[in-house]
Amino acid sequence: MAERHTITCTVIDRIILFLRMGFYTFYMPYLEKRHGLKELFNILSHNKNQYDCDRNIIRDYVHTWLGIKGLFTPQHCWNRTLLLYKFLKSAGYNVILYTGIRKDAIHGTSITGHSWVTIDGRVFDDREKIADEHYITFYYP
Repeated sequence: MAERHTITCTVIDRIILFLRMGFYTFYMPYLEKRHGLKELFNILSHNKNQYDCDRNIIRDYVHTWLGIKGLFTPQHCWNRTLLLYKFLKSAGYNVILYTGIRKDAIHGTSITGHSWVTIDGRVFDDREKIADEHYITFYYP
């Protein structure tokens, strides 16, 4: 596990982060449809621009943008997870993206999926026991 450097998130860094996140909020569905998951993850993993902002700032900005986008389309955990993965990774956090199927849904009439991220093995921005409630079907990287 690599140590993160000291966080020095300036006002300019926050403005740039917020605007770039807005771009990705609306552009990601196009990327996913046009390029598929493999290419989408390559794009999201590219860390050309490093952000020195705290993970809680990143989380708050993700929720803000998805709230705005929610006016036009429903908010899903997948969108939240992709944005968190992209910007936490860019900020130097050790992030893993997970998707899973609810364990109690296997015997029901419909299968319910969910996605979430971990930082250094700990669930971030979701219930702590989320992994225990799901069969993990995919993780990246």
